[in-house]
Formats: sequence, structure tokens, C-alpha cells
Amino acid sequence: MRQTLAAVGVIASLAFVGMQIRESNIQARAAAYREIGISTAEFHRGFSARMNRLATESAYPEAVKRWTLEDWETMERIFTADLRMLEMILLQVEQGLLPPDAVTRLGYNWGPILSNPAMACVWPELRTQVGPSVRKFIEDSTPEADRLPCQVDLQALRDETILGPKKKE
Repeated sequence: MRQTLAAVGVIASLAFVGMQIRESNIQARAAAYREIGISTAEFHRGFSARMNRLATESAYPEAVKRWTLEDWETMERIFTADLRMLEMILLQVEQGLLPPDAVTRLGYNWGPILSNPAMACVWPELRTQVGPSVRKFIEDSTPEADRLPCQVDLQALRDETILGPKKKE
């Protein structure tokens, strides 16, 4: 009888611990979603009309060819912030805090991002600044054949903007 009562006590304790772990996991997941929601809201709150316009223009090859260095630097900051958010989401998925489809659930539709003319130009530099999971996510989003080549010489634009036009000899 005592053994039966002891076994029931152990089972009840295990059930209680299991419920506590489940509740803790639910709270951690809610906190992760809340953190991402707050970060996303803050990010978008800081957007200006010009930043919105650049984000729209980034999909047009002819538009990005007209961008100034300041435009490129702004778009690079936008992409960097997006990549940091993506990195945070992927880390929380890896840690089991968020479900595997969290990126989609949270509205981060990256689609074939490397077919975006602006991202095609900044990705070679940005890819060195992110972790392997983000690199894989971004590169897997766009088949190699669908990736656009960069049509803007960003280094030449930097040089001309900072140093002035090259003098003809």
C-alpha cells in the first residue's frame, strides 16, 4: 500500500513538474513574440517617408542606379536591421522558444530576396556580418539562377562621393 501511495506521489510530482515546464515554455514563447513585436514596431516607427520610398524603389533596377551614396547607406541600414531581426527570430526558433514557421507567422516574407536589385548589391558585404543560419536562410530564399547581379559599382560611388570625381588626365 505504501509503495502504491509513493508511486502515486511520484507520478503526481512528475505531472506537476511537467505542467510547470509547459507553463514556463508558454511564457517564454509569449515573451519571445512580445520582444519581436516591440522591436518590429520600434523599427517601423523610425521609418521616414524617404526610407519607405527607398524600400519600394529597391525592387526596381533602374531606380537603384540613380541612388546617391546616402540612399545606399540608408538602404543598407534598413537591410541590416531586418537581418538582425531575422537573426533573433531564427535563434529563438533554434532554442525552441518559437515554432519553425515563426518567420512566416511574424510577417517576415523574405521571398527570393536576392532577386532584389538593392540586396544584390549590398548582400556580399552584409553576408559577412551575419551568422550562418541567416546566411543560409537568405541564400536558400533565392535559387542561384534567379539571383540578380549588382548593376551598381558601390565602391566607385563611395570614392566619387567622398573623394570627388576623378580628374581627367
